Amino acid sequence: MEKDNINIEYYPEDVLEFAREHPKFVKKCETMLTDVVLEKSTRSFTGLGSGKKSFLTTLVFEHFHLDMCTYGGKNSKTVTDVFWKEGCKVPDVLVSEVMNLIEKGIMSANNADNRNMLFEATIVIINVIKGTTMDDLKKYLKNFRNEMYVEKAKKENTFYLHFYKKMRAKDCMTFI
Repeated sequence: MEKDNINIEYYPEDVLEFAREHPKFVKKCETMLTDVVLEKSTRSFTGLGSGKKSFLTTLVFEHFHLDMCTYGGKNSKTVTDVFWKEGCKVPDVLVSEVMNLIEKGIMSANNADNRNMLFEATIVIINVIKGTTMDDLKKYLKNFRNEMYVEKAKKENTFYLHFYKKMRAKDCMTFI
């Protein structure tokens, strides 16, 4: 495979931080999600805390392009099933591989460096209505689905829309 054919994945800082703190869980997730893609199957995760579920959700929807459903609760264990879907893929670069590069000093933990190499433009959306999720924004901006990466900012009610192409960011601004 030529170097030009590899797509560098963008992992938000909160995902990288989680991966640094939970390397075994990260490897387990990547292995299971890779199996779902390659075997066109389903895998179940049980008893995920909010941090682990948030991490899994980012990998499932943003990087592997799979689908998932969570059920159970109050009186029973919560189960999260991850499903194969048309168009899913194994990322060219996994988060564990990015962490290895950071640990070796080859790549920076500062995502601003990575973001500038990957995205041509970023739109910052502030004062978003409380309770709005990344999924809500993605549904609203479905015409830009494969051309951007949505990231929740640390500041409350703020999101980043990172665009691979500056022209599509301009189109999005017009749409908004």
